[in-house]
Amino acid sequence: MFTCYTKQDRFETYVLTNEDHKINIEVVPERGGIISKYIHNNEPIFYLEQETLEDTSKNIRGGNPILFPISSYLVNETYYYNDIAYQLKQHGFARNLEAKVIHTFADEHCASITLEMVDNEETYERYPFHFKLIMKYSLTKSGLSIQATINNNDNKVMPFYLGYHPYFYVEDKESIEINIPSSNYKEMVPNSVVQDKFNFNQPESTVIYEQLQSNHCEMIDHARQLKVTITSEDVYQYMVLWALQGKSFVCIEPWMAPENGMNVGQGIQYLEASQTHTSTIQITAESLI
Repeated sequence: MFTCYTKQDRFETYVLTNEDHKINIEVVPERGGIISKYIHNNEPIFYLEQETLEDTSKNIRGGNPILFPISSYLVNETYYYNDIAYQLKQHGFARNLEAKVIHTFADEHCASITLEMVDNEETYERYPFHFKLIMKYSLTKSGLSIQATINNNDNKVMPFYLGYHPYFYVEDKESIEINIPSSNYKEMVPNSVVQDKFNFNQPESTVIYEQLQSNHCEMIDHARQLKVTITSEDVYQYMVLWALQGKSFVCIEPWMAPENGMNVGQGIQYLEASQTHTSTIQITAESLI
């Protein structure tokens, strides 16, 4: 049996869990509707620096931040719409919006929570569209489903490209194997790939993969005998790896568009007035023992 309940930490937190609490997620609506924690069979799947969750002046380092209306960064944090310049910081602003819980559900098979984020005066100055972003998180014994539905509530075509920034907990980086179904990549930080392997032995490494040959990416953690699979729909055309030396995580990030996407015109989704766009990614974890 699955259940959904709330607890009060620094912020109100929704917990979705099964009866023995071996599988659960925690969702913090006030902090960008983020899934802050994900546990599978008592093993942490997501990494979290708790102090960044509690401090609203900081971007959260951990969990699974939502990247909207852009998934990457813009050169000079600037893009143009109808020849007018607008500024958007890296990864957009959804991760800093407060979400409203509109539905929860739990039965013997799964638990889910649905949240809603909408535009406001501040977002409209940087992104001149009225929108609604609905996030539905569903947890089962086999894994986590993350569904985003974007409503264009404006009277003009709305460009966007969504992404996610999951921080996967890793005890020993030397013991993990990452399988990305592409040989086409760009190093966003020099020397991020050494001898065809992602380089954990420098202060920061970042790689963006394109021309994915399938929608399944894997991280095998041999130290913990654990495999994590990220399955995304075809609209997520790019996969990014990011890591910092000395930190117990690696980010494997599904993006719809590459860096500077608004300006280079790649991967952008154009949503007609009053229309909706829905996409889903899934994260599954399984023991290799």
